[in-house]
Amino acid sequence: MITVMNSKTIVAVSLAAIFAVSMFGIHNVIASISGPNYLVVSDFSASTQGSNLVKLSATTGDDIPRKPTDFISAHAVAGIAWADLDTGKVFVATIHPTLGRDSNQNPDAWHAHTATLGAGTASSDFCVVSIDSTPTAGISIQGNTISVNVKQNTLAVPVSDIDGAVGFVIDGDSDCGSTLGVDVVVP
Repeated sequence: MITVMNSKTIVAVSLAAIFAVSMFGIHNVIASISGPNYLVVSDFSASTQGSNLVKLSATTGDDIPRKPTDFISAHAVAGIAWADLDTGKVFVATIHPTLGRDSNQNPDAWHAHTATLGAGTASSDFCVVSIDSTPTAGISIQGNTISVNVKQNTLAVPVSDIDGAVGFVIDGDSDCGSTLGVDVVVP
């Protein structure tokens, strides 16, 4: 019997596999990139705070830098993503000094985006399908925890649909339609 999966199912299965692999420390199975512990998420939360505010939080293995490091500067984008595994929609806190400014709120440091990811390639875990918005968000970094407060209507998915969080980098990948490939950061 042959089972046919649509692209949404493939993306969901791929995201689930990447998140499961990265969260449980199983390596060498995917195209993930080895990186600093400040981008390796060990715990996360996503909850509503009142009628329209959402709080996202991620804890990593080391203090998260407020400004770009050599590792961050070596990639087009670095960040932490909270994802809906069913749709490939992500909310990300990013920093990307080499890519250039794309945010009015905090262009040279951490700021927010929403995006859609699709299936990856031989050299990337995922491909960026689209950058959907640059919402205003309150981002706080304290030690190894990043917290984000954002309006629910700018999150792209209901907070209850957020299934996982990971650190990631984005670099060029000519096999992605957008030419932007995403790799999950592992220790």
